[in-house]
Amino acid sequence: MDYLRKKDLFRRYSKRRLNEAELNEFFELLQSGALDADYDRLIAELEEESAEARFVPSAESRTRVGKRLNKYIQADRKRHTLKWLWQAASVAAVLLIIGGGYRVWQEQEFLKLTRTYVTVSVPVGNMKIVELSDGTKVTLSSGTVFRYPKKFTRNAREVFLEDGRGFFDVAKDKTKPFTVRSAKLATTALGTSFIVQNYKKYGYEKISLYTGKVRIAHNDDVKDGTVILHPGQEFEQDSEHRQDAVKSFSLAKDPMTSGTLKFSKDRLDEVLYNIAAYYHVQLQFNPEHFRRMYVTGSFQQGNAKEILRSIAFTHHLVIKDVNQTTYSIMKK
Repeated sequence: MDYLRKKDLFRRYSKRRLNEAELNEFFELLQSGALDADYDRLIAELEEESAEARFVPSAESRTRVGKRLNKYIQADRKRHTLKWLWQAASVAAVLLIIGGGYRVWQEQEFLKLTRTYVTVSVPVGNMKIVELSDGTKVTLSSGTVFRYPKKFTRNAREVFLEDGRGFFDVAKDKTKPFTVRSAKLATTALGTSFIVQNYKKYGYEKISLYTGKVRIAHNDDVKDGTVILHPGQEFEQDSEHRQDAVKSFSLAKDPMTSGTLKFSKDRLDEVLYNIAAYYHVQLQFNPEHFRRMYVTGSFQQGNAKEILRSIAFTHHLVIKDVNQTTYSIMKK
């Protein structure tokens, strides 16, 4: 490494401008003895800069750092050891104090990012793909509200699907479980792909597992126990009607990562939840009346009212406008 590079690392280190890779390079350079040939020159320049800043290291700091540097002195420089040590200690004391502050600053910045959340609200008729700091990719359907931290903590990864539907392709990390919190459920995985649906206005949640394994628990302590899902299984919770169930589904089923509403023998009540979230409309209906009705089809165009009319025609239902964004659906 040439002298200019060493000098640049020293200078930018003192100004807290090194990234993680450069910081590691700097400490390795300092401790490996690679600075021996240029140390006198660097020390003189740094001492001059520290003098201009009116910084005088304490005798205790100089002595402590001098002892640490002693093991890096080569045998053929023994005659100059004392003088060299005190010069090195003067600069090293400065570097250690600055370095300690730099490490503290880095930790503060990291903690700040773990506490800073980003909220994504997907516009009607759109789809959005979000890549998290660990490499996990989340595909969000129209109308979905999703919240996540800019950085995950060192021992956990936790995000929030506040409303709507998200497909999670989780980056593998056995040391940091990945948890998606919805209205009342917490879905935890190590490395897998699954869908979380949370339609909070209707008290309905569902988790569908495509690969890997997930553990589902309740966010509160009111209800004990957990559910383990394997590929091809899904867990459904209807809070309003107090129903929990695990059932099977086809892995060939479209996870809706294309942003299109596609259904294949899906229950009508689930279809209506999807439409309500997708178009940001309110639907008034009794889920119990529609659990034995099923929908198959792809809806790529049209608005909520047109799709509802199409479904009403094929299932002999009545659609009534309550207002511009609210519809009532019932059997004839």
